[in-house]
Parts: sequence; structure tokens; C-alpha cells
Amino acid sequence: MVSSNQRLIPRWYAATVVGFLAVFTLVLVGVTAAFGGGLEAVSMWGLSAASALALVAAVSALVRPRRRREPEVATDGSRVFRAPALTAWALVGAWFALLFTAALWGWLAVTDFDTLESPGFSIVTILGALASLPDLVRLLSGRLHRWTLILRRDGLSYRGYRTDVSVPWKDVRGASIQERGPAGVRIELGGAGAGDVVVPATAFDVPADQLVEEVGQARKAARR
Repeated sequence: MVSSNQRLIPRWYAATVVGFLAVFTLVLVGVTAAFGGGLEAVSMWGLSAASALALVAAVSALVRPRRRREPEVATDGSRVFRAPALTAWALVGAWFALLFTAALWGWLAVTDFDTLESPGFSIVTILGALASLPDLVRLLSGRLHRWTLILRRDGLSYRGYRTDVSVPWKDVRGASIQERGPAGVRIELGGAGAGDVVVPATAFDVPADQLVEEVGQARKAARR
């Protein structure tokens, strides 16, 4: 079993992602400052905001120290592990800023295509934004979830992105650390057609081995 969260999120990986986003953000801000005005300049500020917010989310998810700590305890005794607000809301903010930028570029592509400084990049961004619209509908309808693991007396619930699973303890076979694809905690489920659930390590501010232990302890307590 991996006992250190650092092996799940290697320093080189965190440094690469954060470094790239930091440089990309600085370059975007510098380029944007050189623009005069108009919708193209506004769209570039939107792209700069998206990159900066993505950088904040990456620092929160990849660089934040992961220490053992007591989770939120609900009135019914449930133990609740929730993704840090900084990670979740920075990602949502970056997404909305990118949608805003893509909308402006889409308008410019239709009305005055020649004003686009990088039409290829703009079109790729517009297509990416269009591809994310189904998730926007899920978000607005409450079907896109902030990563949350709840350990109740009668079972566990996990909600994260599109996943929403609630199972009784009798259907939970155990939990273990998964090192790749994605790195995190694999919760093994029994029952016909039941697939395992993977809780990503980057979504929480506690080490993966604590989540494994918490699931094991709650499962044993339910059997008493």
C-alpha cells in the first residue's frame, strides 16, 4: 500500500502543470495588455482570467499540503470529506471565463473574422466550449457535482463530476489506493452490475491513505 500521498501526485508533475499555467498566464496578460480595445481585447482578458483561475485550481489541487485532519461531521454522525472550495470554484470560474471568451470569439468569427489574431486557436477554443455545453446543462440542473465522500452509518455516498453513487455497507467490499488512471482511492463494490468507484486524490485535502482507513473503519463499525 502507498502510504505517502506524494507518490500519487509526484512533485515533477505538479511543478510541470503549475509552471506551464503560470507562464501561460503571464504571457496572456502581457499580450492582452498590448491590445488596444474592442471585443478582441475583452476576449483576451477573458482568456487571461480563465488561465489564472485554472492556475489557482491547479495549485490548490496539486500543491496544497495533504495532512490528516478531522472531516466535517454531520448531525447524524456522518463523516463528510469535501473538495476544497478553492479547487472546485476556481475550476468553475475558469470554465465560465473560457465560455465567455469562446462566445466573443464566436461572435467575431461570424461578424468580422479578420479581427481574430489567431483564428485557428480561436476555432479550437470555440469547439471545446461547444463540447462542454452538455456539462453546463448538468451543472445548472444540479447533476454536475463537487467531489464529496460521505461515510454514513448505513453506507457511503460519493459524488464527483458526473458520478453520483450511494451504496449500503453490505455492497462495499473494501477500499485501496490506486496509483494510476486516475490516482486516488478505489472503492470496490459488490452486487450485480456494480462497478468500482475511484475517488481522485487531487480532489481532496487529506491523504489517500486516510480515506482508505476511514472507509475501512466505517465498514467495520457497520458490521458490529
